[in-house]
Amino acid sequence: IPVAKGHDAANLPASRGLLVVRTSAAGEDNPEVAEAARRGVPCVRRGEALAMLARTCATPVCVSGSHGKTSISASLAFLLDRLGRNPGVLIGGRVPGWNRNGSPGDGGLFVAEADESDGTHALLSCALGIVPNVDDDHAWSVGGRTCLERNFQTFASNSKKLLYVASETTDRLFGNHPCAVRMTPDVPSGFLPGRGDFQRLDAWIALRAAELLGVSRAEAEAALAEFPGVDRRLSLRYDGAATVMEDYAHHPVELRESLRSLRTLHPGKRLIVVFQPHRYARLERYFNDFAEILTQADALFVLPVFAAWTSSGTRSAKDLAARAGGVALDGTWDAMADAVAAVLKKGDLVAVIGAGDSANLPPLLIRRIRRMEQ
Repeated sequence: IPVAKGHDAANLPASRGLLVVRTSAAGEDNPEVAEAARRGVPCVRRGEALAMLARTCATPVCVSGSHGKTSISASLAFLLDRLGRNPGVLIGGRVPGWNRNGSPGDGGLFVAEADESDGTHALLSCALGIVPNVDDDHAWSVGGRTCLERNFQTFASNSKKLLYVASETTDRLFGNHPCAVRMTPDVPSGFLPGRGDFQRLDAWIALRAAELLGVSRAEAEAALAEFPGVDRRLSLRYDGAATVMEDYAHHPVELRESLRSLRTLHPGKRLIVVFQPHRYARLERYFNDFAEILTQADALFVLPVFAAWTSSGTRSAKDLAARAGGVALDGTWDAMADAVAAVLKKGDLVAVIGAGDSANLPPLLIRRIRRMEQ
């Protein structure tokens, strides 16, 4: 597939039988979407295309939920592949050692994550649906919390079998599912030691799903012990005069767990947090929660908001930094890296946290730490 940078009606080929797959962030005024409409070319959202793809497989297994979709689906796909099941895979993150995050498999098992942000997860029909949790994240983009929860219930009802993690919300939404398997969030103490609590729970959910697909617990656990994790999920980037880690947390629930895991995995280190708010709508909705959690850092820097769908909002990175007692960064990536590096001391732990382009920062910080070491 030729790749074009930028959006232009001329990017659409003239071939017959064309199908346009678009992100929900591309509206009707997008030049390629508009050109498809003008020519009568079918145009579907990414989640609709996923539902079409899943229907071509014998056993679709889809993970939906507010947190952990990528880690659970990647863990499950990894262990099934290790055990020779040759699953089809479509994962929304990068797994170290994989040269791609999608694979057709043999047409039998198909493991994918189902995004709730635009409601398209409700279009999937699964042999096994997996829901680890339901929060009100993305409620603003689907018509409110009631609509969000209704979409999750539709996803569940379209699943022949449902595996979900017990909570007040999930029990209310899924307790009447005729083929639901309810698991508690309690993970055995000896399971995958040395990983963050969220990571261990996600892997435990993947293990339980594998058991429902006919894999023995011993086989699943042995395979999961070799899983390298998903990139930007408590990922160690450097360990020298200072330690640099990166995490994808962008919701208060995830941020709280990220900081807790960082403290547990690196006891005694001074924790320097560099946080990037992801979407203005999310920053506005959870502003007070973000501010309260971020006060737990020993030093805090806040990167400019990664805007995603909207370019401005009622709350800013400067507002968050001021409320949480941190420093708002701005300017070039090099300038922001200089500001963080200026406060670093030997033995510090720097955590770059966010789901946007904050990934640009760790390599620059590592370069500056290496200069400290010389």
